[in-house]
Amino acid sequence: MKNRSLLYALLATTAIGCTIPAPASAQTPPASTPAPTTPAQTPPAATHPIPTQLDAVTTAATRTRRPLDAVAGTVSVTTTEDIDRENMQDVRDLVRNEPGVTVGNNPNRAGFQNFVIRGIGGNRVLVIVDGMRVPDFPDSNTGAGTYTREQPDLEDIKRVEIIRGPASALYGSDAIGGVVAYTTKDPGDYFKDGGNVYGSVKGAYSGANQQFAETFTGAVRSGNLEFLGIYTRRDGQQFTPAQSSLGPNPTSWFNNDFLAKLVIRPTDVDTIRITGGYTQGTQSTQMLSGVGRFPSLFTRVYDEWGQDYTNTYRISGQWVHEAPIGFIDRIDFLAYYNSVNTQADTYQLRGATNGIIPTNARASSFLFNQAVTGAELQMNTDAKFFDLRNYLTYGLSFFATSTTRPRNRAQITLATGVTTQVVGGETFPNKNFPDTDTIQAGAYLQDEITALDGRLVVTPAVRLDYYSLNPDPDRYFWNSTGATLNIVPTASTYVSASPKLGVVYHFTDTYSSYFQYATGFRAPPYDNANFGFTNTASFYQILPNANLKPETANSFEVGFRGKYATGSSWQLTGFYNLYNNFIETVTVGQVGPVTQFQYVNLTNVTIWGVEARGEYRFTPDWALLGWTAFAQGTDTRTGLPVDSVSPWASQGRVRYGGEKGVNAQLIGTMVAQHSQVSNPNYFQTPAYFNLDATVGYTFGNHVKFNAGVFNITNAKYWNSADVIGINTTNPQLDLYAQPARYFGANLTARW
Repeated sequence: MKNRSLLYALLATTAIGCTIPAPASAQTPPASTPAPTTPAQTPPAATHPIPTQLDAVTTAATRTRRPLDAVAGTVSVTTTEDIDRENMQDVRDLVRNEPGVTVGNNPNRAGFQNFVIRGIGGNRVLVIVDGMRVPDFPDSNTGAGTYTREQPDLEDIKRVEIIRGPASALYGSDAIGGVVAYTTKDPGDYFKDGGNVYGSVKGAYSGANQQFAETFTGAVRSGNLEFLGIYTRRDGQQFTPAQSSLGPNPTSWFNNDFLAKLVIRPTDVDTIRITGGYTQGTQSTQMLSGVGRFPSLFTRVYDEWGQDYTNTYRISGQWVHEAPIGFIDRIDFLAYYNSVNTQADTYQLRGATNGIIPTNARASSFLFNQAVTGAELQMNTDAKFFDLRNYLTYGLSFFATSTTRPRNRAQITLATGVTTQVVGGETFPNKNFPDTDTIQAGAYLQDEITALDGRLVVTPAVRLDYYSLNPDPDRYFWNSTGATLNIVPTASTYVSASPKLGVVYHFTDTYSSYFQYATGFRAPPYDNANFGFTNTASFYQILPNANLKPETANSFEVGFRGKYATGSSWQLTGFYNLYNNFIETVTVGQVGPVTQFQYVNLTNVTIWGVEARGEYRFTPDWALLGWTAFAQGTDTRTGLPVDSVSPWASQGRVRYGGEKGVNAQLIGTMVAQHSQVSNPNYFQTPAYFNLDATVGYTFGNHVKFNAGVFNITNAKYWNSADVIGINTTNPQLDLYAQPARYFGANLTARW
């Protein structure tokens, strides 16, 4: 009777897809804050023997270790087992089956963009690795080269947590849309049955872009010392769109990724982690899509090549003390440095629009360099006030960011060899925004108040942030702005408070509900505030704006959950988010033939929606899973839809198997037409149905194999996040289509 009621609930909420997590022991990070033990949070084993998706553990949502059903909000957890089973090779694969989350991809060389969570993306989604803020993505990236948001290699990752909605109360600026938190692997994840040495070799292939990956992992333990080293090499080509009338831009690329981690346990209550990471990437592209006659640019491009180089560095030191010091029960201190350095080189052969041979060559080199230095101090106190249990999480954070984006270009007249650096109305070398240093400091406090024998948990939190921006304009910046600009970039300072309130109530050990009110804050970024650019050939100019105000958000979310002793579970969520003072460019003046633009606070956006997900276990080995996600966004200033909000989507899957032996699943995804666009000329991605299948087998403790076929029906479809703002008449539309039918596999041998 209970299972029949669950099935009716799943059908009523259209919850037809999700992921069964591995047992909690596989998802629980070491050295995490222990959760308060309550009847609702830790039911007796006899009544809850099979883990559900709601038992997966998150450490990012509340900065403490909690099962998902103890969190007032929507969080998803992806583990190493999920990454292997579904042959995830990149960030697109990571969110392929995530409701309400997408990642855009630009086939014209730039590649993957940033996460979009419930319609909010770009730098409004915070990305962290082991608690470190990673370098961001320039808002003003258009025309500035091919830099994209760099993500860690998935072979380094133990767990990925995605927090939906504003999270500034714990994470500060840039978490206005949500948080993506990566946790890298530890040496201790590999030692089994008292062993002190581990080694493995993994090979993987993805037919989506002919990618081959080889990973070598080694771990060793001696006394209180543990060491882990991971090296991954990836080689690939371009993505091939399904049923495309256009050939993709021929591309070849490779990445070398290194992760090293040293863990020292000098005492039973102290853990020290020293982590280092380095990634080197190179990509070569022949830009067929950039060849042709372009009357608007007064030119014909005969050929174009691109060469892109990326180097990222990460190093951090962490100390965790898990014993009382006075009133402090636990201390976690983290210091880190990470940076990204990119270089995008382009070479073109060009000529007059009506010409028959090239008359000049244009060579460009655009760079982006950003370094982030930071520290976090987090403390926990377990106390009792007024006969109620209070679990306090509080701390301080600081980070400083240095950003520069120099651009250089030269044009060579082929007949004479004469070179000029005044090209297309710009003087090179230049910088569209000045070199900028930003500093952010924050203090936060969260209290998890437990009442009614553990069935009610109320979680208030607040964070106070200080943010300063200090530009350093040099002659290259003035080259970009031109003589007509007389506005000098200025420093800015912002102070903001971000409160939050969460409530979780367990009616029984089976059913619960939650409510969350959360706020978001995002300071004006370095490029929006001080972007200065003049193009005399095209008669336009962008002015700095030192008076920008922070973007803010108010979010309301309510949810209901159920989980059963059979391993079945479901969750139904509704949310309503209000975003204010979004920054956009508008026309602000006219000086002779030159039109002036400026970044200003303009847009207020409301986004609301409903999400549901569930799993129905027929037996411990068989399950029906699914999810559905619907959202609607409106620009309240214009009344028009918000283009970045994804169309309604649902997914259902049938899964068989567990951690050992055979596992298999069939996954069907249905997405509606993206008809909610702000301009009738914008491309509206058609509705589609996609079918994937995976199978795997684990041979004892030594060999693990997974394979899959994706887009089985070879459907031609688009991800709406890829084509935001692209017109229906764009001749390159076919290049944006998703990959044709492809196969993927990975094989791991370990000892």
